[in-house]
Amino acid sequence: MGVAAAEDDVLKSWERQYHLPHEEDGARTLKEKVHLYRPPRSDLPGILVACTVIGCWAGLFIHALWFIKLPWTVGHGERATSWLHIAAVFISLEFLYTGLFITTHDAMHGTIALRNRRLNDFLGQLAISLYAWFDYSLLHRKHWEHHNHTGIPRVDPDFHTGNPNLAGWFARFMVSYMTLPQLLRIAAWSNVLLLLRAPIANQLVFMTAAPLLSAFRLFYYGTYVPHHPPPGHTGPMPWPLSRSSAASRLRSFLTCYHFDLHWEHHRWPYAPWWQLPVCRSIANKRQ
Repeated sequence: MGVAAAEDDVLKSWERQYHLPHEEDGARTLKEKVHLYRPPRSDLPGILVACTVIGCWAGLFIHALWFIKLPWTVGHGERATSWLHIAAVFISLEFLYTGLFITTHDAMHGTIALRNRRLNDFLGQLAISLYAWFDYSLLHRKHWEHHNHTGIPRVDPDFHTGNPNLAGWFARFMVSYMTLPQLLRIAAWSNVLLLLRAPIANQLVFMTAAPLLSAFRLFYYGTYVPHHPPPGHTGPMPWPLSRSSAASRLRSFLTCYHFDLHWEHHRWPYAPWWQLPVCRSIANKRQ
């Protein structure tokens, strides 16, 4: 079987499990360019990227919980970790928390391992459990409701319900994904870590504040900015109206793992996050 035929088979398999975007009449969809992006020829790069993010997070998480001594927790004669060290670890860990969610997001699109759904979903479940014990199946269902009904108030679970105010939209967004079993799992995990001598102060800083800041980053660059209605606009905001960043490749990565290339993500939902700059190049290329 030729390479092109194998890639077509992968895409056909993907379409049987997921959904291509609706082609809106009269909108900028660039349907004629869809075929120019081809998925990775092997699952290995996606698996390595996912495992690298998870591994880097795990290493830094262990360091943050057991090897950092916060200044307000040290006893007499103990030496606290420097504020510069604490800040560097917090910023890096928050970025890696963002990477955990982006890894789960790729898994919900089947793009960690296009050819191995079981491994793909396992890595997505693992990443979101490490992130904040969210229910992977709930996230999966709601995320595809977002893709299938993008920008329709009260139908798209990620869209505002009538007031696009940043604080209110973010609060409703967060509450809609939280469940009682998730909170119980977080409490149980925290107690396990306490038994393993991870200080509660370190947990609050590196296991509560860091992922909360990460959640706001993800919401802001992945929902609020790309789907916020322009002044005077009322009604739905279908996916062709999604905004994308013009940031450089490096800046886009540091912003939110290319999540700011949001129009491209909706156009090519089978592209992993690390190939979204390729999709942008295709979209911007003149005929």
